[in-house]
Amino acid sequence: MIGVLNFKNLVDFEQQLQFLDDLSHEAVDFELYVAPTLPVASQYDNFKIVSQNLTIPTRTVGEISPSVLHHLNIDTSFIGHLERRKSLNEGLLIVRERLANALANNIRPILSVGQYSDIRLVVEELDTLLHAQPLAGRPIILAYESLASTELGKALYSIDELRDVHNNIRRYMAQNQPEVEYKFIVGGHMDEVGAPIAHALGYDGVLIGDRYHDVSAFKPVLTALNQLA
Repeated sequence: MIGVLNFKNLVDFEQQLQFLDDLSHEAVDFELYVAPTLPVASQYDNFKIVSQNLTIPTRTVGEISPSVLHHLNIDTSFIGHLERRKSLNEGLLIVRERLANALANNIRPILSVGQYSDIRLVVEELDTLLHAQPLAGRPIILAYESLASTELGKALYSIDELRDVHNNIRRYMAQNQPEVEYKFIVGGHMDEVGAPIAHALGYDGVLIGDRYHDVSAFKPVLTALNQLA
């Protein structure tokens, strides 16, 4: 199983750093990735640091470049996180540019989909993002997230919905991107209850938001993921 823990901008940064230090002393038996508000050096033995964002290839200001990530020993970044796309009005073409920049610079993308609730639109969204991208031999992580669940802080999806999304995305990838090495994770108010359900449905992992501000609160999720591993 994969666990991706993503802090947001309202979590105090000193608290995030304390979380990372405390987490470094815990037993972690699965692939764990943590995305602080701003990336710090990935120097921990039991988990890796990932970036919340990556810039487009052209010159810009105030965004994270591949060079910065390489300097910090970070090889993975969110691309087009849904909350960012909604709040900053980032369209699919911008997300495609970020994805192209990640692939060109050996940054593994965590590519978010789920902007629309209709499963057909989710597949079309993914198809638009992946079309004509140089994906062969490049490992990626696909992340489906229930945006409404994330924003409202409760699980609004059904097991049937999660199953339908899983099956349709797996079918699309098998038929249209058979050469791509990918993992598929799910988010949207995931916790120690949702993680085993996601695992049983065939997901490779879970995406977890910022409601766990210290390791003691995160412990039940950590225990559940260790057991699944």
